[in-house]
Amino acid sequence: MTREIIGFAMVMLVFLIASLVAIGYRNKSRAETLATPPLAEATDCNGVECMYVSTVYAETPLKRLLAHGMGPRGRATVAVNDDGISVCRQGERSYLIPKAEIKGVGKSSATIDRAVEPGGLVSINWNHHGREFITNLRFSDSQSRQIFERKVSA
Repeated sequence: MTREIIGFAMVMLVFLIASLVAIGYRNKSRAETLATPPLAEATDCNGVECMYVSTVYAETPLKRLLAHGMGPRGRATVAVNDDGISVCRQGERSYLIPKAEIKGVGKSSATIDRAVEPGGLVSINWNHHGREFITNLRFSDSQSRQIFERKVSA
């Protein structure tokens, strides 16, 4: 009987810790959403497929932006047009990085929780209402990446 009580207590402890982590994540996301003005809606979702890896604060690249559902990684398509770069995420809100707010596009090999081969990530540096962000994308093949890079540099 003592083993069962200890086992039950351990399961409840794990459940309690998981609940506290979820509540903290939700509260942080809510606070960042209130502090960050809404993002522009994506204008074109017919682009190149990629993985949305993260959006981080440029001044603190180990701090992921959670506002407006930007925290989770996932599949996405990115399209470049006269408006800017549309990031259309599956299951999350799509958004536009306006052309006038893009500071540069480069390559990196690591972000908050992902490390890849040198230059394996495309990093988009951009501003949003006075805050500087870095959005990291990973393309599944070099052809898709080249298409995106050509459109951005055009």
